[in-house]
Parts: sequence; structure tokens; C-alpha cells
Amino acid sequence: MYTGVVVFVFISIALPLMAFIAASLLVRKFNGNTRYTRLLIFSCLLMCASWYLPSPLIEGNDTAFTTHLIGGGVFTGLLWLYLKLSLKLQGAWHIEVVSLFALVSMLGVLNELFEIGLYTLNIMKTINDTSWDLLANTLGVVIFYVGYAVFVGITRSRRHDSRH
Repeated sequence: MYTGVVVFVFISIALPLMAFIAASLLVRKFNGNTRYTRLLIFSCLLMCASWYLPSPLIEGNDTAFTTHLIGGGVFTGLLWLYLKLSLKLQGAWHIEVVSLFALVSMLGVLNELFEIGLYTLNIMKTINDTSWDLLANTLGVVIFYVGYAVFVGITRSRRHDSRH
């Protein structure tokens, strides 16, 4: 039991830290703008905090639904926004949606492969919630993108109104 708690705490800190380092190095490698680092810090802190939020029972099984919704999906949306702003990536809305879905899918699958490794090493008791984890990741990124699109729409509308 004690080993599981130590691993849980370690992973809840190590994964956001690794994400921060990887994203920072990527932006620096491509001479991106580092002024959005606070956004990256916020997204990584959100991922860390998501590990400690309660998740619902689904079909009587204990899940990590909230962790994947917030720390997977919403985190990925914020990471995507950080990369988009820092690297000055522009694209039509449908290109944004596809790139965001590709990113959340890639990170979700990598996470599930990591969980299989932990299960194989007897660190995790079960991996029977993979489908729910992937659903939560996707739902979280959809929630993020809807909020992002509304925010961008309101901001553009205000700019347009202030010009007239």
C-alpha cells in the first residue's frame, strides 16, 4: 500500500514536471516566444492537482475520470494553446480541432501505455478503465475548445465593436 502511495505522489509531480520541461525545450528549440510560460505553468499545476480530485464510480468501478478530464483533456487544451501562441501557429478552426484531437489522442495513448507498464510491474491493480480514460481525455479537450472558441469569439466581437 505504501509503495502505491509513493508512486502516486511521484507520478502526480513527475508527469507535469516532465511536460513542462518538454514543452519549454520544444518552444526554445523553435525560437518560440517564452512570454506564455505562465500558461504552461498553470496547465502543469492543473494536471498535478487533477490527481487529487475525486472521480465517480462508473459501472461500479473506481475510475480516474476526473483526473483524465482535467489533467488529460483540459491540460492538453492548455498545452496546445501554449504551443500555438508561443510558436505563432495559425490555422483555420477545423485545422485547430484536428491538431488538438491528434495531440489529446497521442498523449492519451502514451498515458495508457504507461499504465500498462505500471500494471505489468504490479504497481497498478487494474487497467479496466482505459475506454473511460480516453473518453474523459476527449471530453476534457472538447470542453476546453468550446470555452476557447467562445472566448476568442467574444474577444473578436469586442474588438470589432470598439472600432465602430
